[in-house]
Amino acid sequence: MEIFVFASGSKGNMTYLKTGSVKLFVDVGISYKKIKEKMTMNHGDLNDIQAILITHEHSDHTQGLKLFLKNHPVKDVYLTQGTYDGLAEDVKSQLTTYHIIQADDAFMVHGLKVNSFLLSHDANEPVGFLVANDEKKVVFISDTGYVDETYFELLSGADCYLLEANHHPASLMKSPRPFLLKKRIMGERGHLSNEDAAWLMNHFVKEKRSVWIVTHISEDCNTILDIEEAIVNLFDDPTKIDVHYATADGLPRIKI
Repeated sequence: MEIFVFASGSKGNMTYLKTGSVKLFVDVGISYKKIKEKMTMNHGDLNDIQAILITHEHSDHTQGLKLFLKNHPVKDVYLTQGTYDGLAEDVKSQLTTYHIIQADDAFMVHGLKVNSFLLSHDANEPVGFLVANDEKKVVFISDTGYVDETYFELLSGADCYLLEANHHPASLMKSPRPFLLKKRIMGERGHLSNEDAAWLMNHFVKEKRSVWIVTHISEDCNTILDIEEAIVNLFDDPTKIDVHYATADGLPRIKI
């Protein structure tokens, strides 16, 4: 599997997944212009995209969907009913064919097995995804206040995790953001802190070494040093993960 993070953060989120002959997007949260630029940089062809997985309807995950589908009418778009209902009508008009999924569904996408699972965020019906072929599996978890323990068995032992470590709580509380926004971010329908994320990863990673692509890092309420401190403090063995940091500019290819 090859993973290309096109963008990550409050301004936009999008990942390109390539495995064998299958090519898909997870979220389309950047402009169509930027999508074209990112695909050209990574020697890809937008006409080859076979499917799109949408985690939730917020604009930083869907803002490029309308123009992308207008120019490249991908038939296999997967999203929950809540996410569909939350999209603007002009975006829905470009969804000529799509698949409504539910949390806890398992389905096939061009030979890949995909499991969806419920996340906790202030969106209509947000989900994460586990995408697997015969050899590898990758987990997408972004925009959530917590991950329910009932999913731990499903999510454990993956080869790669795109898991958010959004903020350092002390930095967030000291920031000039409105108190209600701080409360939302730190709440169960907000975002994972560094400690939350490191604690989860310590539970997920088992015997084999895993890759952690840290996503949705706050630009003003977090630092790589803060994230690494959480990893050192909360991991039984920090050497069992390879850590990469995705930014608003994305992340070069990661091969697993």
